[in-house]
Amino acid sequence: MGFMGDVPRSEMFDDVYFSADDGPGETYHVFLDGNNLPAAWEGETRFTIAETGFGTGLNFLLAWELFDRTAAKGAFLDFISVEKFPMSVEAIRQGLSPWAQRLSPYLEKMLGRYPMIVPGFHRIVFDNRVALTLIFGDANDVLPEVDAVVDAWFLDGFTPSKNPDMWTDKVFAEMARLSHDKTSFATFTSAGFVKRGLQAAGFHVEKRDGFGRKRDMLAGHYTGARKKPHERQAGVVSILGAGLAGCASACVLQQYGFSSVVHDPNGVATGASGNPAGMINPRFTAFRDAQSDFYTAGFALAARTFPSLDCAYTRCGALHLVTDEDKQKRFIRTAENWGWADDHMRYVDAKAASDIAGIDLSQDALYLPDAARINPALLCASYAKDISFGDPVKDAPAIYASGPALAGFEGLPLHAVRGQITFAKPTPQSARLKTALHYGGYASPAIDGEHVIGSTFQKWLSDTACLPEDDLSNLEKLHAATGLSGFEISGHRAALRVASKDRFPVIGQLDAGRYISTAHGSHGILSTLMGAHILADLLRGGPLSVGKSTLNALSLLRFKA
Repeated sequence: MGFMGDVPRSEMFDDVYFSADDGPGETYHVFLDGNNLPAAWEGETRFTIAETGFGTGLNFLLAWELFDRTAAKGAFLDFISVEKFPMSVEAIRQGLSPWAQRLSPYLEKMLGRYPMIVPGFHRIVFDNRVALTLIFGDANDVLPEVDAVVDAWFLDGFTPSKNPDMWTDKVFAEMARLSHDKTSFATFTSAGFVKRGLQAAGFHVEKRDGFGRKRDMLAGHYTGARKKPHERQAGVVSILGAGLAGCASACVLQQYGFSSVVHDPNGVATGASGNPAGMINPRFTAFRDAQSDFYTAGFALAARTFPSLDCAYTRCGALHLVTDEDKQKRFIRTAENWGWADDHMRYVDAKAASDIAGIDLSQDALYLPDAARINPALLCASYAKDISFGDPVKDAPAIYASGPALAGFEGLPLHAVRGQITFAKPTPQSARLKTALHYGGYASPAIDGEHVIGSTFQKWLSDTACLPEDDLSNLEKLHAATGLSGFEISGHRAALRVASKDRFPVIGQLDAGRYISTAHGSHGILSTLMGAHILADLLRGGPLSVGKSTLNALSLLRFKA
């Protein structure tokens, strides 16, 4: 990407991102006026726009500003946008610099929450009023994964003659699938094959006056008979469980206009969620699939959410050490297949791993610079700051999020797992450790004079009394992987968490009015937050914050197939 003056320009497609004369004017003429906005959302409690081609986010920012200014109090805007070639924060800032004052404060809010550039779905909620679902990927691949009911389409992107791969019959068919009988669309182009493709997919298409130097543009509406579903009103939700899953759900539901009552006779974060330290890492798969997409979305969400919460967030990075040949093959494939840029994930040799860690290591590693350590107990308390506690509300939707208490729940293949972590004072050698190490166990850098070393994995124990032999086991695993030894134990904690038989969370709808978020296992710090957004989507009937394949993979129905 380059710039033509202040206007961002794609060198690949030899095209600019917006009008060199007046980018905001083009957005208003083509997309906002072209979709009869703001009149189209008048009287609506929720409105959904979908866009092909996020670019700088200019269309989103102006739609957000217009919605903020004209939509009814309590109305909610969902904005879904697909982008195959995401721009960096720096490039967006430069591209929008001529209108920075006009776009304030929306531009600053967007850039402050802009996701790391990794493939897949990214959900960002602003001001409890607007949800941006930003999807990094090819529209032909990702639109089939979208589950939403769209009211208006912004067909943007580069000129069809220069980027025909985005203006395909498959994209037009997906537009039709996601539309209802009052769905509108608008686009800057008047290309004949675009007009014919939209008509073949069921859209009424008409030419209108274009913007600036473009003589014509296209706009119209879907002609299918499908009606827009009845809108679900945000109300009260009962949440059973006050660990990470329950508290995250209550906190996130507030962002979408719901209130909640959390019920847990044991109090907040009394189980594994009450650990004073934990690591934020995805669970790795060799290939990109529904599970990897879930953890990618969850990791990116955690990385842009936790720094603003009172949870002792420390971005320390993580090295996942190669401890055997199978792990080496898997980590190499992970780095190749997940599609993350090197600044977010890369495979490194032992010398590079040693330089990153600050201590001598003999193994190659998979390195994640954005991995972090937090305090889960503080995170729970931060989630719970403004939520209500009490008995479940009669006839209200209910979320089951009570962790180990759900082991065996309604025949689900869930079981409790005991884990013990060890706190140790740093030695002269371990004090040099700059990043977290993972090797079948894990060790954090010394923070506030302590390493966190963990964790045991015991399906056969349910007693949470701390065991000296478990501390020794944690230290022995660390020594075997790194040679570090001579630690003085300064504390420990044991707790139970719940896991499924395939070690993937169970998140979704049980039946009418009942939902579940459980089996988060050792990655619950990030998966519970992602799960909270998914449950909010299901409760409100809004666009999904993950792909359909990911939702299906999380469903309890996978155990009944």
